[in-house]
Amino acid sequence: MKKAFLIIGLIVFCQMFAQKKYHFDYALFIKPTSTTNKNPKEFIYLLNSKLNNYNLFVEDKDSITKSLRLIDQNGVYVSSIVSSNEFFKAETFVNSCNETSRYGNTYKHKAKNYNFINFNDTIINDTSYYHYAVKCNKKLKYQKKKKIVTIHYIVEKSSHTYSPFLLHTTVYEMWKISKNIPNGILKLIYYIDTNGKTTGKLEVKNAIKIDKYLTIPEECDFTNDTIRNKRPLINFGQLLLKS
Repeated sequence: MKKAFLIIGLIVFCQMFAQKKYHFDYALFIKPTSTTNKNPKEFIYLLNSKLNNYNLFVEDKDSITKSLRLIDQNGVYVSSIVSSNEFFKAETFVNSCNETSRYGNTYKHKAKNYNFINFNDTIINDTSYYHYAVKCNKKLKYQKKKKIVTIHYIVEKSSHTYSPFLLHTTVYEMWKISKNIPNGILKLIYYIDTNGKTTGKLEVKNAIKIDKYLTIPEECDFTNDTIRNKRPLINFGQLLLKS
């Protein structure tokens, strides 16, 4: 009888502590500039060099805390707050189901409206970088009406084993269909409007190796079909940025 209770207790214990774990092995420290926002805040992305279906966006919430937002393209969104000290010191960010939502991109069908365009290499400070862009294939009148921009990616050539970091959900959906762009760590993103003007930039000031994790309980792992169907969809789908 004691053995039976022990076995049951172990099963319950394992279920309580069963977790889905996300691993991050490098971080991008990004400085944005914008023609519409005079004082954009710097932010950080934690990434996995081999798996680009998820990333962790980190920004200052206030002077002592940071906001963490994870998107897993397969169906998970996590939003939590940690102290700035904890963010830099912690190896693992543990989250509850209260901080976890079912994620979906209802705009994924829009991926067919855009194309990847590969350009000749770009030279910055005597260093050669890959250069490609995401451009809308709709008529110019449509692009002007929707204020759609062309997104240019400048990528390091010395990091070809790193999966592309594509930032926007719709662009990730494009990549799944046509993986015809180079791998590599991001150096720069800039946005060009339909008038040929640069409307914003995201410059990577530093890229460092890290070893951090984020966990969620398995009972709110919405990449699992059985679990996902029990929770209403919260749509965080992203079209191309208009800034």
